[in-house]
Amino acid sequence: MKTIRKVGEVLRLFTAAMPEHGLSDLARATGHSVSGTHDLVDGLARIGLLRRVERGRYRLGPLVATLNRALQDSSALIEAARPQLAGLWRDYGETVHLTVEDHGRLLVLDALEGTQGLRVSREVLGGGIALHDCAPGRLHLAQYSEAQLADYIERQPWPGTKAREGARLRADLEGLAQADFAAGPPGPEPDVICLGAMIRDHVAQPVAVIAMSVPRSRHEVQPRAYRSLVLGAAREISARLGWVAGPG
Repeated sequence: MKTIRKVGEVLRLFTAAMPEHGLSDLARATGHSVSGTHDLVDGLARIGLLRRVERGRYRLGPLVATLNRALQDSSALIEAARPQLAGLWRDYGETVHLTVEDHGRLLVLDALEGTQGLRVSREVLGGGIALHDCAPGRLHLAQYSEAQLADYIERQPWPGTKAREGARLRADLEGLAQADFAAGPPGPEPDVICLGAMIRDHVAQPVAVIAMSVPRSRHEVQPRAYRSLVLGAAREISARLGWVAGPG
């Protein structure tokens, strides 16, 4: 189990923003010895989860792409979500995302970039954006236990004190778990409004968030309409997963 955890720690360091790492960087980031990290990444390279691009530097390997393709083709969540993502994209021309949370990170499972003249890039939720910096991420955080949230707060490079920033985050999250909806600018993008709604499975557990990113100028004209679109899409996907809405 220890080795499996180490594999997970190493693989999660490879992101769109940082697709390549040196051996020393990996050892430092995971807190393991250079020799032990070398043995681990060498084994991962042998089976195709990593590939060596030059001496001592690695990128994700071809097996990751193969597994991702299998996930895309077989995932019940993605299969249930794709018609709604495509429908929103086709009917309204706005940028849409399907996200999940993984160990404190926002992962985008699927995305379609808007088609309107003034549109939001699909990368608005990329680049390793922090959970607390976007509406989908805050919805994921709202599902955390108190212990998980405290650990998340402790690990953030806050500009202010952790106590003050933690209190502010808790205030932002208040009520989101019940509302299953959040909206606001993603990161340093004040001219964009990202709206997210929680998707639930057959036992009402939160499993993902569907998000729509809209230029602020368009959102301000009809904010309730955009909210209804995203919430409606989330309910449709949840229903396809077997969730049955309660009364009201």
